[in-house]
Amino acid sequence: MQMGHPGELESVTDRITANQLPGYKIFVAAVNQKIAGVLVTHTYTYLHAAGLFGRIMTFCVDEAVRGTGVGTQLLTHAEKYLASEGCVKVELNCNNRRLETHQYYKNRGYDQTSLHFVKKLL
Repeated sequence: MQMGHPGELESVTDRITANQLPGYKIFVAAVNQKIAGVLVTHTYTYLHAAGLFGRIMTFCVDEAVRGTGVGTQLLTHAEKYLASEGCVKVELNCNNRRLETHQYYKNRGYDQTSLHFVKKLL
């Protein structure tokens, strides 16, 4: 895989299997019968907010097809799916260094509403 995601076949296969749980959905885009993009969603509820929420867990488009609309088609499809499931909002995280990607999301109606903090435990 690209964008710094680990790509060893066995570990990716294990993660795909782990994501075959209720509330998780994997979308795949193909171009010329080759995988061109992957988007993974998860639905959940918050204790502090009403309604079902959707989260984009993974969104990766092959560098060779970026800028061709493949990613936007995947994103639009996932948003429609989440809406059909009753999600009131969709959320995602994006690395601070990915400034072009921040603009991509803003151009598609996403607002930055919080900061994401991470602490390594192991």
